[in-house]
Amino acid sequence: MKAMGKYDHLKFLKRTKARAGHECSKCGKGIKAGTFYYAEKLLDRFLNILYSKKFCSECYEKFGDKLLH
Repeated sequence: MKAMGKYDHLKFLKRTKARAGHECSKCGKGIKAGTFYYAEKLLDRFLNILYSKKFCSECYEKFGDKLLH
């Protein structure tokens, strides 16, 4: 069972264009620079996530917002 975080209710996935290479947090597939991926963000602009999860567009199409839970 995953523990609830203090700010879990503020999380959402934002479509982002990669400036560098990344790795999908769900499937482990590489995300190349110049392609779009979905990054975990918070609604409050004054708060940041240190190690935000990044998901490839294929995983986002399959699972959608369920990736946050």
